[in-house]
Amino acid sequence: MENKKQNINDELLQAILDNKASRDQEVAFQKWIEEHPDHSILFDKMKQAWNAQKAIHIFSQIDVDADWQKVMSKSKKHNSKKHFRKFLNIAASILVLISIGFSYLYHTTPGFGKLSSLKSNNKATNITLADGSKIFLNKNSKIIYPNHFDSESRKIKMEGEAYFNVKSDSSKPFIIETKSAIIKVLGTSFNVKTNKNNKITVCVHSGKVSLENKKSNEIVFLTKGEKGVVKDTIVTESKNTEVNFDAWKTGVLRFKNTPVPLMFKYLENFYHVKITNRCRRIENLKFNSVFNNVDINKVIQELEMHLRVKITKKRNHLIITENNK
Repeated sequence: MENKKQNINDELLQAILDNKASRDQEVAFQKWIEEHPDHSILFDKMKQAWNAQKAIHIFSQIDVDADWQKVMSKSKKHNSKKHFRKFLNIAASILVLISIGFSYLYHTTPGFGKLSSLKSNNKATNITLADGSKIFLNKNSKIIYPNHFDSESRKIKMEGEAYFNVKSDSSKPFIIETKSAIIKVLGTSFNVKTNKNNKITVCVHSGKVSLENKKSNEIVFLTKGEKGVVKDTIVTESKNTEVNFDAWKTGVLRFKNTPVPLMFKYLENFYHVKITNRCRRIENLKFNSVFNNVDINKVIQELEMHLRVKITKKRNHLIITENNK
């Protein structure tokens, strides 16, 4: 009796794996699965390799005639020699798929091979990259970077806030990618800050930087003392008047004729405290001082002396009242 077996091809399997199969293809696939127990086992292994790749274009790199068709080859006679040859073909093809999956992970997944990641959590930290560039990460920030840079460019990704001191290399531009912007430099120092609303602020300390809005593709060029902001589809450039933009890195807060309410905001952000001002007299005053790597208690003492107020500290809450003494 003729052994009628359901044939299956690479086009059908690609449609199944990519969830794009038609009703007729699903029926044909189900018949193939039910035809022999080995088919289900084989498909599960193929699916694992496919999921590891996470991209169908990688699958297209396989030599369909040389590798994929080996998996699809069917045997009409059930003898031990044929089964053994089929087993070898299946094993070889699965190894091809898995090796491609591992290659994809190596080039795209931090901690797997080519890429590494660094997250600062509740403490600022820093790292020196393979090219000698230094990155200082503020609290609760993250970067993804290659362990070694290729011959064309130096690319990293970031979230949060970081200060960059990029090693000069005119042949390899340094590229920083955030959710809404792309920053390119050759050699310079600058600060990049992102927030949850995908607003990007770049303050340049030295050198030259290009800032590109991913949505509009608009680009501005920034030099020393300038600031660029990306928000929604707009990118703007202006003079940087925020003297404390890198205070989180240097530990130095500078105030020169700074309105007291604005000074309080800087202190809140830097020391992670909440300030409640109950002394209206000081709201229109301006403050001059430099806090150079001092703790919050020293700051409280100076504020009380210069503003002639009383400050009550309750954990991370500072309450400012009139000093009646």
